[in-house]
Amino acid sequence: MDLRKLLGIALALSVAAAAGCSATAEDDTEEQEGQLRPLERKAIGKARDYPADKSMRGRLSELQSSQKARREVAWKALARSLAPVKIADPTKVDGKQATVPLFRTWYGKDDFERMFGKIYADLPTEDRKARKAFSAADAKRAFEWNATSLGASSDQDYFDRIQKVENDISVQGLGGNHRVAYSPGFFTHMLAEYGTLFECLPKLSSIKADDAPPSATNFAPCFNKEFPIDAALVKMSWHRANFGDERLPMPTYETDASTLAAKMKGTSEGGAWGKGVGKADPGESEIYTVRMSDGTRFRMPALHLVTKELRDWLWITIWWSDTPDEDFGADRPEEIKKLGGPWSHYKMNVAVAFDEKDPDPRGGFDGSLGDAIAATYAGVGKPSWASNPYLEKGPLNAQSNCIGCHQHAGTDESTESILADQTRFPEASRTKVRQNFPVDYTWALTSAPERLASVIEDHVKHYDAVDR
Repeated sequence: MDLRKLLGIALALSVAAAAGCSATAEDDTEEQEGQLRPLERKAIGKARDYPADKSMRGRLSELQSSQKARREVAWKALARSLAPVKIADPTKVDGKQATVPLFRTWYGKDDFERMFGKIYADLPTEDRKARKAFSAADAKRAFEWNATSLGASSDQDYFDRIQKVENDISVQGLGGNHRVAYSPGFFTHMLAEYGTLFECLPKLSSIKADDAPPSATNFAPCFNKEFPIDAALVKMSWHRANFGDERLPMPTYETDASTLAAKMKGTSEGGAWGKGVGKADPGESEIYTVRMSDGTRFRMPALHLVTKELRDWLWITIWWSDTPDEDFGADRPEEIKKLGGPWSHYKMNVAVAFDEKDPDPRGGFDGSLGDAIAATYAGVGKPSWASNPYLEKGPLNAQSNCIGCHQHAGTDESTESILADQTRFPEASRTKVRQNFPVDYTWALTSAPERLASVIEDHVKHYDAVDR
């Protein structure tokens, strides 16, 4: 067997091992299946671009100083991500072309593995040695190839898979139930910056929190430039809905003012969300549900949507509730209501910066929403707040704000180590303590279970050996 073939086998084994060892501890009610296979990608088609609001950065000061303004832009961003789009396969449901929410077309880690592996292998040897960056046109070609390739599957395999699509939730199942998905803009940037990121990986641990950023326009030492405005990603929580014919309930949480006040003080569950306060068995019209090819159904009780519309990202989080019109669902706009289906059963919160600058403790809202905001309000110049009961696990995580923890992405820290050290990472990690952000706030590049950078590293090292 020649060296090239041996190295190819080694590469495949290393990638499989990395994937197999990357699971993280989650609530025992949460489950997920593996990959978004080429079969399902062909059915869904190319991922749709995130339609970013290019005017948002000019409103940063307003968004920082007005909870009402930031909630308005967050609901609009959510509506853009939830907008129904037609899938590539001509399958119809109730006589109409099948659709999925726009974010459900976005790419998973498996897509990135296939696309990067393909276009990097296709580079001439000298271009690989030079770490030649991929252009936007190169990325587009990779996206098109990925949307039509069946991989090791046959046309018959594809037809057999499509035959299992009988209704809307089985259409939604074509999008899989992987945990994280990325917009085309996110992956286009990754392809352009792979060489810089690869060279940075061995140096990550030497980047200190107080090191000056590379430039006034780039605070990410592992990139030549920050992610573009249309970069976006979602992190989803999935709970199994059935075991055969048996329906499985899911936990419910309260986010009213009294609950939040106790969480913020640490007098309830040590500042953790815990296992929930009750159980619910919502129907498919009440919660976003997917049915997989084997008939198993999964519910999505929560979602983080993070977009680069703001330089420090826009941090949106939604969660299912059995009291959907109270507190963080009380201001749900028509853009969301008119989407129909389950989306009016989700509450939403958002952060745009480390610190709160709204002088109104209630954020300009009356009723239960104003009460809930006031319960988390620490004052102007104090940390902001945004936490999701289904996604934020462990002590103090009900007090967090997304951006604070993500500033440490690319470091050796973990959520657990960050929240456990209130001296180095005060206010449940919400305080800004870094002058640079090594991988532009994105844990998915270097941390389990995604580790997108390891995909790049495995392929580059493989071909470095082949090309010697």
